[in-house]
Amino acid sequence: MQNPLAQRIVYALRSRREKRHWLRLLGLTALALWFLAGRLEAAQAPQLIPAKDLPVEAALDLAALRAGYPDAVLGMARGSSGLLELVLADGTRLVYDDGQARSVKQAEESPDIRTMLAQVYPLGPADEQSARPAPHFDPGRRRVQAFFLSLYGHNEAEVRKNCKSVRFDGHGAAFNTRHGAAQALERVWKRLEPQAAAHSEWSKVLRPFGGTLAWRNIAATSRLSVHSFGAAIDLNPHLAYWLTERHPEKVPAQVLAFPKEIVEAFEAEGFVWGGKWAAYDLMHFEYRPELLFKARVLRGEVQLPR
Repeated sequence: MQNPLAQRIVYALRSRREKRHWLRLLGLTALALWFLAGRLEAAQAPQLIPAKDLPVEAALDLAALRAGYPDAVLGMARGSSGLLELVLADGTRLVYDDGQARSVKQAEESPDIRTMLAQVYPLGPADEQSARPAPHFDPGRRRVQAFFLSLYGHNEAEVRKNCKSVRFDGHGAAFNTRHGAAQALERVWKRLEPQAAAHSEWSKVLRPFGGTLAWRNIAATSRLSVHSFGAAIDLNPHLAYWLTERHPEKVPAQVLAFPKEIVEAFEAEGFVWGGKWAAYDLMHFEYRPELLFKARVLRGEVQLPR
């Protein structure tokens, strides 16, 4: 009969060898899985094109989008069809230029990213030219809806969760905290508040307050309004609006009379004004920092990042 002590020693040695074997096997398995995961991630990661290798217009538009939404825009890459695509941080990929000719209606209803940014917003105080824009000149009204859903929230509940109350002319205005929108609106009022007491005439523009967040479609369309994303503000809702105005011939004078300080404050913080659109909407300002950046580059006021 084998010595019990010898049996325990043999068993212990065997258990130790088996334990080392299984530990080595587990280690090799973990290493293999890590390697495969890295290869898979590399295969799925978009091959971003350096800005210097993009067409000039695409490089400018990409720079404008990155400046406006630095946490959201990764770059541009070629899609499976060979077309340039805008790549967003959440994985959304949007065709930059599909090469299709669009009617005015199609440019509004289904633009690509290039079409969305093609019309250059006219900066500065309204003048005779900007008060009488060419037909269908509406920089900012062409919107790729999927882009804004990615930026601000994919449904009403998600958008509302991302909003906070911003103080504006005595009101609590719900505005989206993502990508600096709410902070920009706060800065607008900080610019205007010290001047308000000296401009009693502003009350006709600011009041009654039209509002901000409202999950709804644009009038007479099936497209979501930018108000749906908590990224637009309406001042006095009785100001001229193209769908309801009975005397459009009087609108240019109203545009020219609009307080330039209010327009200046909004534009300084990345908002475009609907008063400069052919489809005029004098109460409406929306947060579109990419359009302001592009306009300033083309005017030579800022330089593209190197």
